[in-house]
Amino acid sequence: MSIDHRAEAEKHLGNAARHLTEDVRDMRIAEVSAWIGQGHAALAANTVNDDLRVTNNELRTRLHSTRRWVAGHISHALVCSDPIRRLKALDLAKGLDSADANIDDLVDEHLRDSGYDPKAIWKGPYSVAPADDPWSAKADATAEIPEHVRRVLADLLACALLTDGDGQNIARSITFALKNEGADLTGDIEKRITELTLGRDPSEPPF
Repeated sequence: MSIDHRAEAEKHLGNAARHLTEDVRDMRIAEVSAWIGQGHAALAANTVNDDLRVTNNELRTRLHSTRRWVAGHISHALVCSDPIRRLKALDLAKGLDSADANIDDLVDEHLRDSGYDPKAIWKGPYSVAPADDPWSAKADATAEIPEHVRRVLADLLACALLTDGDGQNIARSITFALKNEGADLTGDIEKRITELTLGRDPSEPPF
């Protein structure tokens, strides 16, 4: 059963106040009650601070997730073939700017990851062919890539993604560029990353 330290502090401090008399015995009770009350008050303050820290961390996580999702939708809309959707994305970005909630850096990151030049996209008007619309269906060209080529590409990209710095960014850009062209190697890359970090699946044949 949890203790309400605030209530306990108020009880003991109140008891201390009631025993503030000239009687030596009362003074001793007041002293002990005040000491106990101050201890509960300190615990109550620590509990409040811990709760605030947990709440702040949860809010930061939700805000970060929300910012990234909104940035992703804006970046997709900016390169969309629908001019109305693009204008709405620009309006949303400007509205966030005016509300001191700028996320242009995250939008730029999404655009670079998708193989676009952010400066060119923001300048506009920027149009792409409907087939290049990031929200439109793509022809699946993955099966057309020879198996040995897929293995080599997956290995190189997986190794690059496990490094730090420019190699990781370049690997992401190449992966997204291939996916935009209908060649989705993310499954092969994820499998290779698992092999590099955890080892090969023992249930698979060694060839």
